[in-house]
Amino acid sequence: MDGTILDSIEVWDKIDVDFLGARGVEVPEDYARTISTMTGEECAKYSIERFNLKDTVEGLIKEWDERALFEYSNNLKLKKGAKAYIERLKERGVKIALATSSSKTLYTAAMKNTGIYGYFDTFISTDETGINKRDPHVYVYAAEKLGLDITDCVVFEDVPTAVKTAKTTGAKVICMWDKRWDAFKAEMKETADKYIYSFDEME
Repeated sequence: MDGTILDSIEVWDKIDVDFLGARGVEVPEDYARTISTMTGEECAKYSIERFNLKDTVEGLIKEWDERALFEYSNNLKLKKGAKAYIERLKERGVKIALATSSSKTLYTAAMKNTGIYGYFDTFISTDETGINKRDPHVYVYAAEKLGLDITDCVVFEDVPTAVKTAKTTGAKVICMWDKRWDAFKAEMKETADKYIYSFDEME
């Protein structure tokens, strides 16, 4: 969802700056990249350990959700061409799953705010399953919930590690450009079956 169909990277960059800044910590250059495929619980544990924070895992997750919820409910936009493409898929009878590292609270708010919630057949949050996007089973599980074999599926991702993981499943993988990962463009073009800059490029 984030960075693939939802243009949300700047929101999370601001949250990182705000929550770490409130604790007197400057955001390290590698922080966003390191946590990009983690579940919320893993991210909280990692942050507490790395920055020696006194917060609890539950407290950090709650704070992140509270900081993000208003933006997800009101202001976030879809990537260019995303809604029209998803609508075309549904018209063709294609089954669609959303597999995201965002919490149920956030993905529900975002999908309803952008008007595409009803187009998805199932939702999978890495927080709910405990499976992060470094584990290919998150994609296999999504396919199973759709009643499909993963090799009959197409996975859309924007994060370099997730693109590589998805590719190991036998699914076709389409990489969506996002400015956060621009430095990895060549690597992702080599790994993915297709690299796109907007959903307008999809038939």
